[in-house]
Amino acid sequence: MTSKAKWLAASLAILAAAGFGLSDWFHRMTFPRPARVDVIIKTNTMEFWQVLVDGVHVAAEEFKVDVRVNGPRTEADVDGQIAMVEDAIRGRPDAIVLAATDFDRLVPVARKIVDRGIKLIILDSGINADIAHSTVQTDNVAAGNKAGKVMQEYLQGPAKIAIISFVKNAASLLDREKGVREVLEGDPRIVRLDTYSVDGSEQNAYAKVMEILRNDPGVTGVIGLNEGTTVGAGRAISELGLKDRVTLVGFDNSLQEIKFLEEGVLKATVIQRPFSMGYLSIKTAAEVISGKKVPRTIDTGSLVITRRNMYEEENQKLLFPFVNG
Repeated sequence: MTSKAKWLAASLAILAAAGFGLSDWFHRMTFPRPARVDVIIKTNTMEFWQVLVDGVHVAAEEFKVDVRVNGPRTEADVDGQIAMVEDAIRGRPDAIVLAATDFDRLVPVARKIVDRGIKLIILDSGINADIAHSTVQTDNVAAGNKAGKVMQEYLQGPAKIAIISFVKNAASLLDREKGVREVLEGDPRIVRLDTYSVDGSEQNAYAKVMEILRNDPGVTGVIGLNEGTTVGAGRAISELGLKDRVTLVGFDNSLQEIKFLEEGVLKATVIQRPFSMGYLSIKTAAEVISGKKVPRTIDTGSLVITRRNMYEEENQKLLFPFVNG
C-alpha cells in the first residue's frame, strides 16, 4: 500500500471513529438514561411496606425513574440493612431513599451516601443527622398523641398501660412512644406506663403481651406502636378472652388488624398513608435529581380508625389500599 493510500485509510478510520462517537453522544443527549433510585426499606414482610412499595412503583413509572427496592427480612436486622445501603452506594444510583431501622447506627453509612454525591431522601423513619435533602414520613409524635388520646377515652379508675415497641431505636417508634407519653404521663388515672421492646417480631409481641396479662391483671391497656406489635398483642388478647377488659390501641391497617377492629379486639388504630409515602418519596427524589427545590419535611398524615368510622367511604379507601398480587 502506498503512503497516500495509508494516509487515506487512516483518515477514514479517524472519521469513522469520530462519527461513531458523535452518534453515541447524540443518542445519549437525545435519549438520556432514566434516573436511578435505590429504595432501602425496613422489611419486606409486612403489609405496610408492601403497600408503600406499590406507591414507589407507581411513581417510578409516572416520573420515568428506574427503581430497585431492597430491605432486610426483619426490622431488627440493622447490620443487614447497613450492608444493603453499602451495596447501593457501590452501584452509584442518582438517589437513595432510606427508611432507617436504627436512629443512630445508620448515620455513618448515610453520611457516606451524601459524601459520594448521591442524593439522600429519608423515608418513614429518620436518622440522628440532618443531612437528607428531604424527609417523607408521618408526623409520628402527633400520631402517638392520637393513640394516647384514644386510650384516655377508655380509662376507668387506676390503670396500668403497656406500650409495645417493635425495635428499640427506630426513630418512628421512638417518636410514637414520645407522643403517647406526652398525653398519658400527665393523666392521674395511670399508675404505671411501661414500654417493652420485642426485637422486631410479631411472635415476640404475642408472647410478651400474653406474659404481661397473665402476670398482672391490673394491666387494662396495651398500645402497639406498629403493625407487628398490634397484631401480636391482638392475638394474645383474643386468645385470653380479654377484649372486654383490655383496651388495645394500635398502628397501621393490615387485614388482621381490620379483622380485630371488626371483632372488638382492637378498639382503634392510627393509620398512616403508606402508598402516598412511597409515591412521594420517589417524586421527591426525581425532583431533587432534576435540581428542583423540595420541602425539607413532607408529612403524609395519620388518622384514627375505630369500629364506628371504619365503614365510612373515605376511610374504606385508606383501610383497603390497592396491593399488587
